[in-house]
Amino acid sequence: MDDQEIKRAVIAALEKSVPASELADVVRQYARGPRPTYPDTGEDAPSAGAQKLLTRIVLGDILDDGILAARPSDPAFPLRLFFAELSRLLGTDVETFSDHAFVLASGLNFFFRATMDPEAKMRVGIEVSKQLYSLAHAAQIDRHIFAKSTPLLAALMTNELERLKFESVDHIKVFDSALHERAPGADPTSFAISRPASFLCRVASNNAIKVKAEVHT
Repeated sequence: MDDQEIKRAVIAALEKSVPASELADVVRQYARGPRPTYPDTGEDAPSAGAQKLLTRIVLGDILDDGILAARPSDPAFPLRLFFAELSRLLGTDVETFSDHAFVLASGLNFFFRATMDPEAKMRVGIEVSKQLYSLAHAAQIDRHIFAKSTPLLAALMTNELERLKFESVDHIKVFDSALHERAPGADPTSFAISRPASFLCRVASNNAIKVKAEVHT
């Protein structure tokens, strides 16, 4: 599944829950060009439909208060910071970052909202994790915070799987052929991992590797 297919799928899923007229209004306001300004500049704020759609894009209607209202001392706080950063990147004026962020948000929406068979859901999840690491690298998201959020996101996505589980491999610094595959462009002679490129997938019952994690060496 490529970027365009993910975009089309999530837009179709969102369209089922947001009236077409409101969706069109959001597209006119946010798709290209300057973003609408807010009341403190004298301009109208986004419509209720726009606010509803934007909330859905960053999964605000799916995530519980344990994430959305997490405090710095709470275990879920890194996940709250990650979704806040995703929201910021969606609205950035740097088109490359906003496009990458939209692909990731679209993939997450498709993963959490669409009904599909378990194997397909796992494969979509792996592709989403590739977009996650691609965006983090391109946008230079703080690596310390990001590394704390990826195990939490992997666990959150695992809740949608049957008999499988995702794991982040951010903590592993040495290439292990039992766990890893080198990502395209990686140095085939190096065993030092410079950064991960996807989640690992295991069979939940026995921890057998279902899909190896891609890494850059």
